[in-house]
Amino acid sequence: MGQTIAEKIIARAAGVEAVRPGEYVTVSPDYTVIQELYFVRNLKTMARLGIDRLAHPDKVVAVVDHTSQAAVGSGYQELHTYARQFAERTGFKNFFGPGSGLRHLVMVEKGFARPGTLIFSDEGNIASIGAVNALNIPISWEVLVTMIGDENWVRVPASVRIEVLGDRLPPGVWVRDLVQAINRDFGTGDDLVQKCVEFTGPGLAALSLDSRQGLLAGMYHAGADTAIMEADELALSYVAERAAGRPYQPVAADPDATYDLHVSYDLTTLTPFVTAPPTHDNVVPVAEVAGTRVDQATIGSCASNRFDDLQAAAEVLRGRQVSPHVTMYISPGSAEVYARAAREGLLEIFAEAGAAVQSPGCNTCWGYLGQLTDGQTSISTHQEHYPGRNGSRQAQIYLANPYVVAASAVTGKITDPRELW
Repeated sequence: MGQTIAEKIIARAAGVEAVRPGEYVTVSPDYTVIQELYFVRNLKTMARLGIDRLAHPDKVVAVVDHTSQAAVGSGYQELHTYARQFAERTGFKNFFGPGSGLRHLVMVEKGFARPGTLIFSDEGNIASIGAVNALNIPISWEVLVTMIGDENWVRVPASVRIEVLGDRLPPGVWVRDLVQAINRDFGTGDDLVQKCVEFTGPGLAALSLDSRQGLLAGMYHAGADTAIMEADELALSYVAERAAGRPYQPVAADPDATYDLHVSYDLTTLTPFVTAPPTHDNVVPVAEVAGTRVDQATIGSCASNRFDDLQAAAEVLRGRQVSPHVTMYISPGSAEVYARAAREGLLEIFAEAGAAVQSPGCNTCWGYLGQLTDGQTSISTHQEHYPGRNGSRQAQIYLANPYVVAASAVTGKITDPRELW
């Protein structure tokens, strides 16, 4: 019987020929990636246990991405200092401080995530690394185990195959709309729970590497544990430039691999969607909520903070002004994205439109910046929108693609971007 991509990668990390869904195996991951809140907490736990070294420092990556702009009185600067001191004392090299960006992007940009690699992380959204054929296994707080022991058990997930059809996205439509369609269809059921979503199909060729990462990052909110796809020439070319001599081996599913479910989506039939509060499956065409006043509009989060996402927002904002009653925030996903946006004139477009560009990081999605008060409404490219995510539980949060968010910022109300074109 053939194996899926996820099964092959897990089998390699477990040192066995094959694994099957539901089986528990002990694996040694290629990397463990963690953000500063968990990293420092686990370092302090290690100190209490009398442990001052990581099992394999070169296999642990820590990124300051949630609190990159440590505010006065927040106490987060103390976390940054503690982590830096550990890195300096122990020779830990893979520490990326404030301004580096999200670990999702750092893992890909710095060549840690490579085809065939298995990566343990503290978050399901890091499935985005599957765009380069790397498998993310989210284990939350238990990253401590692989930090000090270099191994942990994993339950082999069953796989679901989603075929992407079509040769283009219609005007005003973004990969986020495909994510929302999948959330609409699977967000309340258990079809994707504890599964790996394996994407395939000719439609993937119409998506940039940025868009593919955004697509995979959103599968956690449809219930999946993780997501992945084969590495095509676009992905392999990207990896080759960043691998720095480190090995990798692309992994493809066997023709007779078994999947719990096989569904397809056609890019050409998608329309701009909005995810209305309070749940991820509450997805409607933008027309159903058009006209809703917004007080804040934000571009950011691991769903939509890559260069292509910023470029989409800039297409709408170029030559236009953010509505006087709207505050607009834009958070580039990494220092690399920020620098490219500067070189190609996007930051100038944002500034002239009246949007505030923040340092690379999680920022507004996590709720650390851009707080909402009672009765306010925001529209964003964030991953989450449950009550209280960005401040007041009486605030309303709508999720949409960067075209919709930018158009809504300009008009001051939820707007179909096609109306501005």
